Amino acid sequence: MQKGILKSASKLMTILFIVFSFNSHGQDIVKIRNQNFTSYFSKSQHIPALVVYTLTPDMFNCIKMKGEHGITLATDPQLPEVTALKDDYNNSLFDNAQMMAADENTCDKDAFVESYYFTNVMPMPKNLYKELWEKLHEKEVVKAKKFKKVKVFAGTVGRNWVIGKDNNVIVPEWCWKVIYIPSTDEYLCYQFHNIEPYYAKDKLANHKVDISTIESLAGVHFVNGVISAPYVTATPNN
Repeated sequence: MQKGILKSASKLMTILFIVFSFNSHGQDIVKIRNQNFTSYFSKSQHIPALVVYTLTPDMFNCIKMKGEHGITLATDPQLPEVTALKDDYNNSLFDNAQMMAADENTCDKDAFVESYYFTNVMPMPKNLYKELWEKLHEKEVVKAKKFKKVKVFAGTVGRNWVIGKDNNVIVPEWCWKVIYIPSTDEYLCYQFHNIEPYYAKDKLANHKVDISTIESLAGVHFVNGVISAPYVTATPNN
């Protein structure tokens, strides 16, 4: 019972943080379009509030990989003043988690490089990233192959910690992902507490939630695979 109360209190604090953030940093979130993803990036928090992308088999199912090996995380040239964050992730306890996986961009050299921009990266506990977040990437690929097209929304909520040489990169308390299947009008939704200790027997299914849970947590709304939020431009492709 106590754990449930604490978790509810944590969610309440997160919601209050969202409201405060929207009021204080409404102009802080910048929309950055790269070839295969759109990032709504917070200049003050140095992480994406949201990354949106459409996934189709032709983006990763080519005969020969066009993305180069050895690519490393890099500044986004569209937002250089706040995305030079390579040193901030070094020697931290958190991994540099890509919202859209590099492996989903292997059929285009430029798109592959862009997936390593910090406008596509958030701090995440290493085990969460390697064990569950990457499994979610694999699930997206499976769904894209089966249904020919899916739309994916990946977001961050709240503040738990800070990293970096100037302590200016926010470690969000929550991260979430929604996979929308247009052909069936289905939402597959996952929510992760970005600070919980790693549990070796944890499964992706344990983090599956309904769309209303994501909407409540993140302060967003979905209609027909289109997301709306105070910082999102209301266009079908976001």
